[in-house]
Amino acid sequence: MSLPQIECKYITEECIREWKNGNPTFRVTNSVPMLRFLHELCSTMVRGELLFQKCKTVLDSVEFLDKPSEKEVASGFADIITQMAQDAFEIVIASYVQEDS
Repeated sequence: MSLPQIECKYITEECIREWKNGNPTFRVTNSVPMLRFLHELCSTMVRGELLFQKCKTVLDSVEFLDKPSEKEVASGFADIITQMAQDAFEIVIASYVQEDS
């Protein structure tokens, strides 16, 4: 069982390639909504397409539409990770319930 994959609008294959290569001049071309971008980033890392150590590189290459503070970005990450963990837990529980039926 795994979490459903989301369709990424802002984190493209090109972005992932540039971040993996450590290109310091790469920038996401347009400003992006913070929560959507963070959700795509977390999903990309959970799927193993990008190492979590690249997080700072990714965040340094993007400008958010809503101009959040570092605290707001951290809070957004925490909320998304918590929700993903709850979703994964529910998937596991549902698979056990189906096996018992």
